[in-house]
Amino acid sequence: MKRLAALLLAALMALAAVSAVAEDYTLEEKFYQQAFKESAYRGTVTLAVTGDSTALMGAAEWAALKSLAPRLNLSLEHATTANKDEGQATLTLSVDGQASARHTYMYDDKLIAFGGTLLGGDNVYYSAARTWNVAELMESALRSDNAWPPMWRVVAAVETAPKEWKDRAADRIAQYETKLGLWLNGYASFSTGRENNVAYSELSCRIPAQAVKAEIKQLMVDFYSDSELLTLLREVVTAQEAAAYLQPAMMNSLFAMLDNLALEGEVKVVRRYDAAGSALLDSVELPFAKNSVLSFLNISVTPGEGGQSWRFQGALNDGKEFDISCLGSEEMIYTGAVEIVLPEEEKAGFVVSDAAVGRRTIAFDYNLMWEPGEDVYTLSTDRFTRDIKGSLLIRPKSGSELPEQSLTLEAAMSSGSSKRSATQLNGSLTWRDMDSGASISAVLTSRTVSPFAYTAPSSLNGAMRLDLLAGDALSAVTQSWTQRAVSYFSTLLLGVNFTNLSTVAPR
Repeated sequence: MKRLAALLLAALMALAAVSAVAEDYTLEEKFYQQAFKESAYRGTVTLAVTGDSTALMGAAEWAALKSLAPRLNLSLEHATTANKDEGQATLTLSVDGQASARHTYMYDDKLIAFGGTLLGGDNVYYSAARTWNVAELMESALRSDNAWPPMWRVVAAVETAPKEWKDRAADRIAQYETKLGLWLNGYASFSTGRENNVAYSELSCRIPAQAVKAEIKQLMVDFYSDSELLTLLREVVTAQEAAAYLQPAMMNSLFAMLDNLALEGEVKVVRRYDAAGSALLDSVELPFAKNSVLSFLNISVTPGEGGQSWRFQGALNDGKEFDISCLGSEEMIYTGAVEIVLPEEEKAGFVVSDAAVGRRTIAFDYNLMWEPGEDVYTLSTDRFTRDIKGSLLIRPKSGSELPEQSLTLEAAMSSGSSKRSATQLNGSLTWRDMDSGASISAVLTSRTVSPFAYTAPSSLNGAMRLDLLAGDALSAVTQSWTQRAVSYFSTLLLGVNFTNLSTVAPR
């Protein structure tokens, strides 16, 4: 009996330990920590093309892609050192088992650096201050006004922040929501009406653009005095975004930019409620400055039994119009429609033409499903596993030459219960032409591995500092990258043999 009790106690202790492992971190968190914060990662992507044709591509191009795909292999790796803000990532494209193109990205606490086959060849590297990122360098080369990092990325960072951060920031953000609500009341008018046999009360606000500017300034004065909120925001935005928007010393510069903003028209806000006080509609229409990409944007939210229905309607300054709807549910199923109207002179193949109005339209319905899965522990193998699935189905509207298409993702994660156990991430992403049966698949096989040697950018000699170049010089560099890329891929598609890389990127 004592032996049985001891065995039972040992089993209970083992199960308790397993539970503690599960509570400490998820497979996703473990994978991210191992691959990008503490150790290293290696993966391989292979391609496969099936089917004889698709309406999205010419017959010759499809045949070339089908022939080339099985010859290609894409390998990726990343290495870092625990408790050090530095590392290196390398992406290598191989053709018939031989390295054909390799690109490397390196970073430490002061600099980033990158280089590769399409960026100048072996041993040619470019660097910049860590406060920049590669995407921002490219954006800087394409614009002439040296614009600040886009504000939408800051908003997106807040919206996608972890729940723990949102809980900590909720009280601070609520104060600004309250101030904004009180300000809106000063422009509010009330009315009643009936729609679809439902009586409603409507609050409507029409706010002149100049009043919007004045309120933004007042909120900025409060914002830059709120050290607690500034500190919280620095946790979720990039260093460059923090430097641009979260420094109190930048307030006067932002004031000047706001004064020079050629904003006209009104902001229109509408809120509807039924007799029980339940929301029927929330919408806001925003005007934009003349030099903006957008000319206007209307966002509306309509609650329903199946979930909230979102709609985004707007127009671009170049004449394009869009109308996007989305109905989401708690089961992570999203359905809706997309309609994009193009000026007739635009060349955008596979669209429905309307000669009567001189415009053409791309229109389709979609259905998106996402299954994030859950971590499951198997005692017999002492492993945690997680299956992730997602699918997107696109159904073109009547009259379109676009085929019905699907995009399917299947991924599996697994790791032992020990914190030191390697984590595997395998999966596939498949696009399919539902009409012809043609498909393109990418299959990933990867795992976290023990750390390996890498090069930090501060140790490179002769790297060109892109962040110190003037706009024209930076544009010339990026144009040379484009030319090299076009030449490389043209040669690749023509099936010409490549000279193997003569040197290996720094490790």
